[in-house]
Amino acid sequence: MTIFAAADESTALKVDDGKTNFLSPLIDDEKELASEYRRRKSGNELKSVHPADVPAEEANGWLVQRPGKRATRLKRPKKHENLLEDRMWCLLHSMGYQTLNGANFRIAFTRTDSSTGRKQIDVYAEDDETALVIECKSRGERGRRSLQKDIQETVSLQHYFRESINRRFAERAKPKILWVYATNNILWSIPDIERAEAHDIKIITENELQYFETFAKHMGPAGKYQILGEFLKGQKVPGLTNVKLPAIRGKIGGELFYSFVTTPRNLLKIAFINHQALNHPDGRPAYQRMISSSRIKEIGTFIEKGGFFPTNILVNFSDAPRFDLISNAENTDPNIKFGWITLPSKYRSAWIIDGQHRLYGFSHLDDEYLDQSLFVLAFEKMAVQKEADLFITINHKQKSVPKSLLVSLLADIRMGDSDPSTALSALGSAVVRALNTDKTSPLARRFSIHGVPPEPNQNLTISEAVNGLRRSGLIGRLTGKTLAPGPLSGATDEDTVERASSVLSAYFEEVRVANPTRWEAGRDAFIAVNPGIRAHLSVIAEVVSYLSHKKSLDFPLMKPEDFARQVTAFCHPIFAFVRTASDDVVRDRFSRKFGEGGVKEYAYHLMQILTEAHSDFGTEEFQRWVEQSTSDKIDEVNQFLMKLAERLTNYVIDTLKKVHGTHRLASDEQAFWEIGVESERIRRNAFEAQQKDKKRRKPKEAYLNIVDLAEIVKQQNNWDHFEHVFKNPRPGERAGQKYYLGWIQTFNELRNIAAHKNQLKTYSDEDLEFVEWMRMEIDPKVPA
Repeated sequence: MTIFAAADESTALKVDDGKTNFLSPLIDDEKELASEYRRRKSGNELKSVHPADVPAEEANGWLVQRPGKRATRLKRPKKHENLLEDRMWCLLHSMGYQTLNGANFRIAFTRTDSSTGRKQIDVYAEDDETALVIECKSRGERGRRSLQKDIQETVSLQHYFRESINRRFAERAKPKILWVYATNNILWSIPDIERAEAHDIKIITENELQYFETFAKHMGPAGKYQILGEFLKGQKVPGLTNVKLPAIRGKIGGELFYSFVTTPRNLLKIAFINHQALNHPDGRPAYQRMISSSRIKEIGTFIEKGGFFPTNILVNFSDAPRFDLISNAENTDPNIKFGWITLPSKYRSAWIIDGQHRLYGFSHLDDEYLDQSLFVLAFEKMAVQKEADLFITINHKQKSVPKSLLVSLLADIRMGDSDPSTALSALGSAVVRALNTDKTSPLARRFSIHGVPPEPNQNLTISEAVNGLRRSGLIGRLTGKTLAPGPLSGATDEDTVERASSVLSAYFEEVRVANPTRWEAGRDAFIAVNPGIRAHLSVIAEVVSYLSHKKSLDFPLMKPEDFARQVTAFCHPIFAFVRTASDDVVRDRFSRKFGEGGVKEYAYHLMQILTEAHSDFGTEEFQRWVEQSTSDKIDEVNQFLMKLAERLTNYVIDTLKKVHGTHRLASDEQAFWEIGVESERIRRNAFEAQQKDKKRRKPKEAYLNIVDLAEIVKQQNNWDHFEHVFKNPRPGERAGQKYYLGWIQTFNELRNIAAHKNQLKTYSDEDLEFVEWMRMEIDPKVPA
């Protein structure tokens, strides 16, 4: 049946709960739905006109599809905004929704002041469990567009829409309503994303739409719960409560498991695959690379012919299921328990670790097949990392998988993961893999591959490069629970991989051609090394930030070749340095750069080269490093801090010896050590540090940390002897305290900076003020 809208839209709507169609027009007739689907599935608009009107229509962009004597059939590509609406409509139809909106659909509503209103909605769909209200926003060309007013309007009407929708379900359970903004070619701003999230408005960009369309095409209507699960994770699935099944509970590999038999009808509603790998380059999750629509149909045919699967489907429950034991008399085995399991009733509560082929083989079958038996082995709340490891183990011939290989496989198993941090790492893995496999890339074959003996110049590791991409923010940055795009991000993950690999290849090609010998020498030349690659990524990000501010350049909208040209032109001094600097100079600046501090120091040396042409380039922290790295004052501060730390330690030890003595006690420990240092932790740590010092082993009291001194001096039998030196209230510190030892923690932090200058730690203005305070208040009290 089709419900048509009122003919005169200008007529004021008189709302009558018993007579008015609050949602109109809706289509729920199977034939009409099929006809509407065909119309919307086409990329063209169609219409028929009199042959005499054809020239005028052609001037408006229409093309002749089929001429005729009485009527000529015309076609015209749909506008981008209409195409987006139709794609969303067709997706919902493919997901199995049997009630969808017709043309010019509106929701009528009654306001709190009893006035009425009507709002046009782009796409609407409902079934017995859910209702989707979708607003579609599109741009002809990719760029930024504020959606603030649109979102605010939706928010202001949500309550009224909800009431109107619920009126249609007066005789049924109220549906779960999903509010969705579907966008195309729009770069979302962080504030708009936050507004949408604050009001539970889901976002579907062209990335997710591409994935959903492909998934629905492969899996059919049975895949609806996989897609709904992306937005309703953790919410109850209507009609799936109190499903109790006989089961066994036990442990394997330290993990709690349940073994039971259920049906595809039950499992499909709560299952999801690989944490919804959205934004995958080809629109499919990693599992779907191992499966095709033809294979699913083959499996379906096998089932229809009476086939069955005697092996377990392996899943992981994200929540602990209810398990009721049978009588204790029948549960005598300490390792295995028999009882009744109540299946989780939430969307996305069961990840299919292995067996997705067997489960989704039922996706295109008639309803009668959905009650067949499936054997299931389910883990309870297994850690995500273990899930990934188990999947890899199963699919790689039961061999253990090292962490380095896991990082390189992230592009296959975690692209578009629901966890934005994991999704970012997977995207970085895909970019690095593209750089390593592209035959035209300067980084081709420069990364070591697990299981393959590396050549001398294959000294780079994928995990380090992925870490560098993450920290640079070039392909995205974590903002709360959201993955915000970076300057190298594209419309889809596939676009990001192509865009990022193109720009980075162009940049590192400049490094390579500057001095091919150094580039190919790998570790021995200190250029094409892990810290170096990561440092260059940081420099690129800082150059983008600098040029964006100084020249108002919009890098996210640049073509890759323009992006690369701007960055490489700015970085010409770096390439010149690589070309002409002596081996000794290169070694002095860039050798021995390990850890995060080493990467930052490497990057700062590169940035320092750029300041020769651009004196204001770099962050405040970098500018401070430049100043302090050449400052005699900072050297003096370092010496003061190190000397004061030594004097304080010696003073404490000497005082303890005078107060408690150096004679041996029954424990064979000297009195000053056993009585003066009551903390077993401090004594143990000092002893362990002494034993690790193989070269110049000193007495164990010499291994006390600065922070240990605070605990020792305020010991009840020690404080009176140390109070005059250690009790030092800082300006503004709360009065009335007994010890005033807070300064020791700050002093320790600054002493670490002085002791680890190669870690690239610098002093802030507040730090230097604190040092001057110590010179005035503490230094005079400590014996020389």
